[in-house]
Amino acid sequence: MTRFFTPPLATSAAGGPPLTVSRSPGTDEAAPSPYGTDGPAASFSHTVGAAPDWPQEDEPEYRPDWRERFALGTDLALIGVVVTVAALPVLTLTAALAAGSTAVHHRYRQGRLPAFRPLLRQYGRSILPGIPFVLVAVLLLVDLMALSRGLVPGGTPVLLLTGGVACLLAGMATLALVAVGRDPGTPWRAALAWSWSRTSERLWSALAPALVGVLAFFLALSVPATIPLVIGFHLFAAHVISDRLSPSASIRGGHHPTA
Repeated sequence: MTRFFTPPLATSAAGGPPLTVSRSPGTDEAAPSPYGTDGPAASFSHTVGAAPDWPQEDEPEYRPDWRERFALGTDLALIGVVVTVAALPVLTLTAALAAGSTAVHHRYRQGRLPAFRPLLRQYGRSILPGIPFVLVAVLLLVDLMALSRGLVPGGTPVLLLTGGVACLLAGMATLALVAVGRDPGTPWRAALAWSWSRTSERLWSALAPALVGVLAFFLALSVPATIPLVIGFHLFAAHVISDRLSPSASIRGGHHPTA
């Protein structure tokens, strides 16, 4: 006796004609089923042809390895050494810090050191405008030393008050250096105006880099050989802190130096 076996999917539930799945030559798409979008053909196609709906995992966050961190530290140390040498005449201190701020910001944003000639031009044109800032800094330092040694009347209260004012002014000066570093074409007056507006809106914007500067100052005094390293890393810290507290979009449209 011959027995015939009919596959379960060959007929419909109502005993209709066999289900045939035909494919066009050269393609992988099945021909339309006589049952339309409902019925056994639809369930068969959804069961066989549908891809598994696996959840998509987020890509891991990129983190620089030790070689990139070492390269960054080396570049910051090099910038600090160059700034220290350029500031040896004392009156060129502001110009050297401005050029160093531009170099640090470029390294921080672009991942490489900038060209030397634009920095040299910025250094040259910033010498004369920066002399008044150097004189004010020297006067404040002399005043603090005189108060700490008792050469000026006032005692501890005046010393603390003067120290607080000097710290705030140092924070505002750091913000001005950040503004010049973000855009080397920013005039000093515009950089100071931006620094004042940031400080008046949010006092912590100036106090945070000022506290970092105080820490760097005492570290340099305790180990004078680390002065070049301290300068480079302090400028880097000032840019990182200012980018979080004072976004670059508020400085002349927020474009970055391309030197």
